[in-house]
Amino acid sequence: MKIHTLTLFFLLHQPFLRAQQLIPVPDNYRPLKNAESVNRHKVWDDFTDEIPLQNRTVVPGFTWKWGGYSFDTLHVGQGRVMAEKAGALINIGVFEDLCDRGIGTDTSRSAISYKICRRLGRRILKIEWKNTGFFDDWSFRGYCDRHLDFQLWLYEKDSRVELHCSREMWFRQAATALRQAEARLLLPEGQKVFALTAK
Repeated sequence: MKIHTLTLFFLLHQPFLRAQQLIPVPDNYRPLKNAESVNRHKVWDDFTDEIPLQNRTVVPGFTWKWGGYSFDTLHVGQGRVMAEKAGALINIGVFEDLCDRGIGTDTSRSAISYKICRRLGRRILKIEWKNTGFFDDWSFRGYCDRHLDFQLWLYEKDSRVELHCSREMWFRQAATALRQAEARLLLPEGQKVFALTAK
């Protein structure tokens, strides 16, 4: 019975899941101004160890929906946004081991911040990772030569997600991580993962 219910659930939700996408927008990138800092000038690597939960927690003031689940509290991570509700886990963004380019020093070079903007009465949560490095570069070379600047925008109106970066950044070698960004929904029924990759 559980298998039939699970199959029916996927069939009923499939059109909705297909409609929601992680949309890349490699144009018109503008750094956030007057944004709330997440890392507060602290050097970060393993993220949850260095940045207190209250700094990583964002309550956008609107309910954001994905795959039939509603989320009102989100958590900022290493290049991604996460949330949990009723056993469903959402994880959206870049799945690379990102780090502060100031790793190994006392000075942060990679700011993480967020801002809630209004557009025509609707809200957009914008989260920015600026000058972010790759941990693999640091562990192999002792410094981060590649970097990423990007933002995730979560819309109140239609719950879509956009990944924003500059066109110049989109075509760099480091941007492979952006082109492979995903939205993963882990459901309590059978722990099934839906991965919607930006194309």
